[in-house]
Amino acid sequence: MSNSAQQIVNRQDEILQAMGQIRLMQRGTISKQTYPQRAKRRDGKGAVGPYYLWQGTVRGKRFGKRVSADEARRVQEEIAQRQAFNALCEEYVDLSCQRAVLEREATAWEGAVKKGLKSRSNKAAK
Repeated sequence: MSNSAQQIVNRQDEILQAMGQIRLMQRGTISKQTYPQRAKRRDGKGAVGPYYLWQGTVRGKRFGKRVSADEARRVQEEIAQRQAFNALCEEYVDLSCQRAVLEREATAWEGAVKKGLKSRSNKAAK
């Protein structure tokens, strides 16, 4: 295995370990909503927010849920963990593709060397 292929394998192992450390993930996004028009009512009553809305899709179905500020912070951290996990997955795929190319090139080079050696030996035998 070449040095660059070994570096790819080492990085893939690091990625798998990092992926194993991520335990909590959530789908979706958190958005902050306010309703300033409620404060402009004649009586001045009515909550204006901010409200935190957690939205996303699971298996093609949309969901939306209002969450408290504390829960919104926690869910936002879990969403960030999922984004980090997805980035690690993408990097792993990229490295796997690079390794496949390196191995294909190494196999082609070995084949060319073997073919070249055979042709030389045939010429020498004649």
